Amino acid sequence: MPKGIALTEESQTCRRNQIFEAAIHLFIEQGFLETSMREIAQAAGMGKSTLYDYFKTKDDILVFYFEAGLKEMTQSAKTICQKDIPANEKIRQIMLAHLEYLLANKKDFLKLSLEVQRLNMESQLRLQASRHAYQDVLCKLVEAGIAEGSFRQVDPLMAMRMILSALTPVIFTTRPTGTPQDMLATALDILFRGIKV
Repeated sequence: MPKGIALTEESQTCRRNQIFEAAIHLFIEQGFLETSMREIAQAAGMGKSTLYDYFKTKDDILVFYFEAGLKEMTQSAKTICQKDIPANEKIRQIMLAHLEYLLANKKDFLKLSLEVQRLNMESQLRLQASRHAYQDVLCKLVEAGIAEGSFRQVDPLMAMRMILSALTPVIFTTRPTGTPQDMLATALDILFRGIKV
């Protein structure tokens, strides 16, 4: 908690976002390990001790970015799950929301994803827990689809992994076959229906 005048939770979140914006530029330009907390504090226009009030380590800053994104996507997915529509349609809507998030953050997402591999093990496990919370929402939807007869009996965890993997050729392709939204719809159609005649 920052010292001095107590800040509201909203103000603290705003300040953390400002620090991250300053740090992200340095992480992308110099690399995660090559960036110091002193440089981040300087770029954020604050003293190093003030920076430590918000983030104890560089790992915390990078984890903050990914946890915030995963929290946003998980909440969006849970909201969609409340709709009175079939499981396969819920999955389509969740994946479309995920796609829109990736498109909005594409510039920084790939570079920062590579930097995640340089986090310490404790930080990687924190992110893994957040990823699993999001993945579990989709996994339960696959199970619901099986129960309602929309999907045949399959391994829900493997199905969930394949559904999420459909985003990679949509976002990171040099040979697009339509808009990202169209390509995602096609990919999900292939996954749901297969390619067998």
